Amino acid sequence: MAEVETQQIPVAQLCAVTKTFTMAGGHELKVLENIDLAVQPGELLALLGQSGSGKSTILRCLTGLTEPTSGRVQRDGKTLKGINPDASVVFQSFALYPWLTVEQNVAVGLMAHRISRAERDAAVNHAIELIGLGRYHKAFPRELSGGMRQRVGIARALVSKPRLLCLDEAFSALDVLTAENLRQELISLWRSPGSGLSSIFMVTHNIEEAVEMATRIVVVFPRPGRLGLVLENPLPYPRDSRSAEFQRLVSVIHECITTMTLPDLPPEVPVPGAPISRARSRMESIPLVPVGQILGLLAILRDTPELPNIYDISDKIGKEFGETIAIVKAAEILEFVDTPKHDVHLTELGRRFVAADRLGRRALFAEQVFKLRIFHIIIALLSEHEEFEVDRVIKDIAIALPYDNPVKTFETMIAWGRYAGLMDYNSQTRRVFVPKDDDAAEEANP
Repeated sequence: MAEVETQQIPVAQLCAVTKTFTMAGGHELKVLENIDLAVQPGELLALLGQSGSGKSTILRCLTGLTEPTSGRVQRDGKTLKGINPDASVVFQSFALYPWLTVEQNVAVGLMAHRISRAERDAAVNHAIELIGLGRYHKAFPRELSGGMRQRVGIARALVSKPRLLCLDEAFSALDVLTAENLRQELISLWRSPGSGLSSIFMVTHNIEEAVEMATRIVVVFPRPGRLGLVLENPLPYPRDSRSAEFQRLVSVIHECITTMTLPDLPPEVPVPGAPISRARSRMESIPLVPVGQILGLLAILRDTPELPNIYDISDKIGKEFGETIAIVKAAEILEFVDTPKHDVHLTELGRRFVAADRLGRRALFAEQVFKLRIFHIIIALLSEHEEFEVDRVIKDIAIALPYDNPVKTFETMIAWGRYAGLMDYNSQTRRVFVPKDDDAAEEANP
């Protein structure tokens, strides 16, 4: 591992950082709230969380690419102004210039540095050799595989000898074997005393990847992004994913994310004397999940009852754990599944749903959607008007769910409501309307 510096002042640090974005229509969306996070010299820190939890925004604030709405960003204990010159970023996409050669793309990492031609050439050659591309100086990106192109991105980030290397989902676009090989090579490079690389800050949604690489793991939860579990990882390198301790750490993180996302909440108790409503009392966020994925989950639970565990389901459907959690959460909100601990079971309603024909499924889905309070924003307007402007409902969604993206929530609501036959939307006229019966029949029997 890179030698830990004697003065333990964080390489980069966020202090009570909150970030809010202004959306279309003037709505403010808070994506981060009160984030306190420090990257220490010599560590490999992994920030782990579901899509949409604000991980990349934290990275951008830490590197100075995005300015926080409130709070402070520090570099070596001093307030950061502008871009952090000690940090380099490797992004998920390869982000190479297709008209430049490997050595020219790597040299882009030195554009902000005033050095001689000889110094630049030496630094570029060193970075290319370091990352194992010694015979590809004159090659163009189109002549390289995906793994090799990402190596160029890493070399470009390393050429300026940063104290902090930031990886933003850097391995997610690669195939499994290429990603595993590149992870191992990067760990070896970081642990090599001669590499000059001190600290790595990586953003990932892959739990096994975080346990394999990081010395410390921080889990971030969404809506708005906030820090949850902080876990030290003392496993020695190289790490064996089959070892009991490796699997224990993976299980601890799984448990943490599952508990936060799928809590075992008691059913709502009716208030004595209050009128009974078909809609729930809580205004609850809905996962941004297509109807087809919900139906696919229910079909898997029907056809393979021997796979009730959420981890096994995630492997079965080929989705990363965070995506699987969102699909299960959507099915649970609709009361088609129950989630005791790590298990996922069809409810009686869920069994009725998967046994029904298309029209029967549509009716059951509509009944469950009608129970969700957020949908009554649209249903109430449609009860008064056959159609209305989309901007009207976007504002109401933003007020009802201040930590959610109102546009994406609306798009998901329309998708669910369209399947249920309750509502539809014309993107050209930007109007929401009540579908006609013949349209509903066509939707149910394509």
